[in-house]
Amino acid sequence: MHPKRIAVFLPCHTLDDFPTWLDEREADELLAAWTAAWDPRLIAAIGAVPGWASVDVPPQESDDILGIVPAQCDERFSVMVDAAGMASMPGTNGFRWVRQVQGRREIAAAALAQLDQQPPPATAGVAVTLADDFYALGLAWLLSELLARRMRSSTSLGATNFEEACVAAAQAAVAGDEPLAREKLRECFGVLEATRAQYYPVDFWLLDLVLLAESTLGARLAAELDVATPLALVASGRVVETLAHADPALLARVRQRIEADTLAIVGGRQDATPLDFCTLATIRESFARGHAVYLEHLGVVPKIYGQCTGGSSAFLPAILSDLDYTGAIWNLFDGTRLPDPGTSRIRWQGTAGECIDAVARPPLDARSALTVLALAEKIGDALDHDHAAVIQFAHYAGTASPWFDDLRRIGSWSTALGTFATPDKVFANTAGTGTLADFAPDAFPPTLPDAPAEKSPDPIGSHMSAARDEARRIVAAEPALADIRARLEGTATAVATAPPPKNPPALWQTVARGLFGGPVDATERFLLETDQLCLRVNPKTGGILSLRSVPRDLGNQLSQQLSLRTTRPAPPPGSAWEDTQERAVYSSMVADRIDRDSHLAITSHGRLVDAAGRDVGSFTQRVALVPGLSIARLDIELTVPQLQSAGPLLEEYAACRFAWNENEDIDLCRSLHAEPVVTERARFTAPHFLELRQVGARGDKVLICTGGLPWHVRAAPHMVDSVLLAGGRQAGAFHLAVGLGIDQPREVALALLADGRAPSPAGIAG
Repeated sequence: MHPKRIAVFLPCHTLDDFPTWLDEREADELLAAWTAAWDPRLIAAIGAVPGWASVDVPPQESDDILGIVPAQCDERFSVMVDAAGMASMPGTNGFRWVRQVQGRREIAAAALAQLDQQPPPATAGVAVTLADDFYALGLAWLLSELLARRMRSSTSLGATNFEEACVAAAQAAVAGDEPLAREKLRECFGVLEATRAQYYPVDFWLLDLVLLAESTLGARLAAELDVATPLALVASGRVVETLAHADPALLARVRQRIEADTLAIVGGRQDATPLDFCTLATIRESFARGHAVYLEHLGVVPKIYGQCTGGSSAFLPAILSDLDYTGAIWNLFDGTRLPDPGTSRIRWQGTAGECIDAVARPPLDARSALTVLALAEKIGDALDHDHAAVIQFAHYAGTASPWFDDLRRIGSWSTALGTFATPDKVFANTAGTGTLADFAPDAFPPTLPDAPAEKSPDPIGSHMSAARDEARRIVAAEPALADIRARLEGTATAVATAPPPKNPPALWQTVARGLFGGPVDATERFLLETDQLCLRVNPKTGGILSLRSVPRDLGNQLSQQLSLRTTRPAPPPGSAWEDTQERAVYSSMVADRIDRDSHLAITSHGRLVDAAGRDVGSFTQRVALVPGLSIARLDIELTVPQLQSAGPLLEEYAACRFAWNENEDIDLCRSLHAEPVVTERARFTAPHFLELRQVGARGDKVLICTGGLPWHVRAAPHMVDSVLLAGGRQAGAFHLAVGLGIDQPREVALALLADGRAPSPAGIAG
């Protein structure tokens, strides 16, 4: 008996409990089974559109059906068949089954075989040509039904001519009448669009963000340019430059689509250098270089900002506003989690009050079948919570799933599931709908060494070198800093030629000062003093024991030492959980010899010793005060042969450790774009400086110039580790500085970093 209907057996009892929680393989198999049933040859042969049945409910014996069972449901279906006594039914009593077949076209071919129809060659026939459009129609029907239920409504398709038009389209396709088939297909998609407008008439938007990298150009990009729906290419200036040199013809196609207003370029910067390692001047320079490349090769400058990787910053809205950007893509595409504004459209407010429109709801993975299977849920959530619903899809060129290609095909026929548009069109049509979003600078995650963007074999050394080069460019460009640098040599000479210390004080003088107080003698062996700063070296460790201001002594402001940090193995399963910081183990710093170079400098030589008394490293540390400025240079040479290359970089490292009074209420500031930003983070970047500020502005600010060191760990509430060596690097030389009462930390840090020497005091000290 010829089947009278097609039924796909789904793992649900009603569409209200349709499974959107499947894994990727199961989602793929379910979508393949459902859309295969919409092959035009099957619909034309049966004379009806496909329906569905529950895999847990046996069909009635009187049914004459062609049943398609998704591969992932076959075992569950077998249980139902056995329980119903239907084991002998396949192929008899009007039941025909397609089971244990995977792949959409394979399922369609198996179903046609059940109808005693052999599918024509893949290159022949209008039905085969239009098959993808029918598959897309089937997916549109399913998602429209799910969306209607998610929005607490129904499509009421039974009261329309949808089925009649669909069967007519299939019959026309099989008969070779392509114009009529397309006309009827357009009618079907129009019905879906009209029924959606009845229960939710508001427009919502779909953004197709194609991420470009040097490895995804060529044929992959060419395939993306063939799609009929609008899209956006997210590309840095460097990638555009690579495309221009490698494939001018493909670049010309990109330009054609830009001119046709069906493609937009999202970008801005020349490269993807992490923003938190850059000064504001360097960020602006990267935009300028990127814009020059876009204009040269594409004829346009992006008006929508976006970046695949490289982090984000609260300082960006000011820069983007100055450059006349009209919008931004809030999210990154490398796994970095930015603060969640909780809505699609926002007005992103920067540090100085500037605002720029942005799309902020996290993008969906266009590579995933589960993304399409659960799309109705995502759209429903956006419609419930957003003034202007925008759904973003992101994927590298050439990596989208076939189900996302179906979604694009739906978008070329209808707006039933949303309107595909370029980002600039979305911003133009949703103006004034954004919710104000204001995040503190420290809310944006720093670029840590285990982040996707950090792949250098020597990340610390490479970042130090880049920071030094950047500082030199800035110093050369800014007259005030250039003047400071010009006088650096004189400062260094003053330290080197300072007269040697006089004879140390007698023992009774030292004891008397310790018991009764009194003025400190600058010739004391472990003491360095100028008219602004007093520094004492620890005779046991060779590190900084205390740092005090002169003449008003407010007590010790900072101590310092070197150490090797290792981390104990995690406890066995079942044991109480321990944070990695709780399992940290630090070596001791032991001075073997301390030399007094002059009354302004002391050099310590010694070892790092672990808890068992074994030597794990050696060091030379020189501390030198800067005449006329409350700054002490800190030059370190460190060798740690025991440092392992395996393991997380921020858990096994050699560090310069700084500590301050645990009884003081202190704000720790890190440098972000060479500006001080209060941080509460345990791990953070600060390539230029750290600053300690007493809450309530009591006392002097403590400045730590980090000399380009990128990463720092707050090991305790009153202690921070500046990471010197890690990731297999076992030796290095470092130039840091500490100071008190410095009102312009940016200038001091850049001058020190640019030249490795202390800056002139003129115009810097507070």
